[in-house]
Order: sequence, then C-alpha cells, then structure tokens
Amino acid sequence: MGTSYEKRLRIPLSGDDHTRFETSTGLLVASGYTRVVIGERGPYIEFLPGHLIWDSLQMPEEEKYRLEHPWKDQVFYVEWRTKDQSNVKVYDQKRTVDYADYKVGLFYISPFDLFVEGEPVITKLEKKKSRSPSE
Repeated sequence: MGTSYEKRLRIPLSGDDHTRFETSTGLLVASGYTRVVIGERGPYIEFLPGHLIWDSLQMPEEEKYRLEHPWKDQVFYVEWRTKDQSNVKVYDQKRTVDYADYKVGLFYISPFDLFVEGEPVITKLEKKKSRSPSE
C-alpha cells in the first residue's frame, strides 16, 4: 500500500524548510514540511504551524463549533481551508488516531491537493494496460 504512494510522490518522505507548496490556483500555502505520513487513508503532508502561510487560510464559519465547549475536547481535528477557489482542506490535529501517525498540534494536507513548482505533489495512478485474451 505505502510503496505505491512513495513511488508516486514528487517530494521526499522526510521534510525540509524550503519546499514551497501551492494550490491549483497558485496560492502559496506552506513553505517547508516535516514529513509525509502514509496511513490507512493514504498519504498526508505534515506541517509545523510555522510552515503554513496563515494569510492564505481561513476557518469556515460552519467549522468554528469545533473550538467551543463541549466539542473542543472531543474533535480529532479543526478544519481550515485555503482562501482560493481550490478550497484545500487543512487539518489541525487535536487528537491521535488509530489509522495513522498524526501528531497533535501539527497540520496535515493531502498531497493530491498541492503543487510544487507548478507540478502535482503526487502523480496520478497509471492505469494498467489491458491484456489481450491470447496472452
């Protein structure tokens, strides 16, 4: 499972402080990342708060309840979104989960939603060539 994602990523699994991540519209979302986490629900790029470009993000009104009592102690994440048409979801991790090694206090974005140097962070899955019946 993880190997397929690893081969398709255009960034190393371990992070750096200079890779610039943009949305499909070219909005700068982050500069740097800590690592790529590959869990049961696929790959996610992990960011420190200082990697994110906060002027590019907003919390949707309908998600603000996650910060209030009694929800704030029960939710697994707080949702942020980019301020452009791509509307990329950013997870602010608040609790650990069983299906991936997400860290509380860090942020996660799907590599399927991000671009580096104008190219998707992860390549699309190649379709298998169909075999002829005679093979």
